[in-house]
Amino acid sequence: EIHASYQRARDPEARKRREAVLAVPRRLTGVGAAFDAASALIEAAEAEAEASVAEADTTERAALETALGAGGTGRGAAGAIRGAAGQLKDLEKRQKSRATRAQRDALDRALVDLAGFYRDALTMALRAPVAPVHTDTAALAGAGAQKWDAEGSLRRLEAVLACRAAIEANVKPRIAVEAMMLALWKG
Repeated sequence: EIHASYQRARDPEARKRREAVLAVPRRLTGVGAAFDAASALIEAAEAEAEASVAEADTTERAALETALGAGGTGRGAAGAIRGAAGQLKDLEKRQKSRATRAQRDALDRALVDLAGFYRDALTMALRAPVAPVHTDTAALAGAGAQKWDAEGSLRRLEAVLACRAAIEANVKPRIAVEAMMLALWKG
């Protein structure tokens, strides 16, 4: 987990995604903004997942097609390709499942970052002597701590954790994230 976090911190795309996630609290100015923030979070997770699985999907499909005789000639090749439809369908099903898992993992990483932000706000509201999770957004978390107080910060942290739990329980990610964003806005 620490190594993965370190890798993400070095990757410019990952840094950009993290900054967008940590900008969420500032963007929640109303119901419309909450739904916009939910859409942005879901779309970012979809894009991250797509990027992470696209190359592997293409390579796997090409390897399977070659193994099944694609590009071959002769009497046996045409029959082999016809019989390969089921195997290609199985591959597509596995790839779709992997893409869904990758999207949920990307979304979960974003939610962990967001939970860290609200945890920082909570510890600051309580004046707890602990270092912030996100030093780069500590000032914003401090402002949130003053605005929301400890109870409001805790409710927001709980909303993020409830969203993670809902997604783990197979609630559609968009529905869970929209509910979370509304809870974060309302406080």
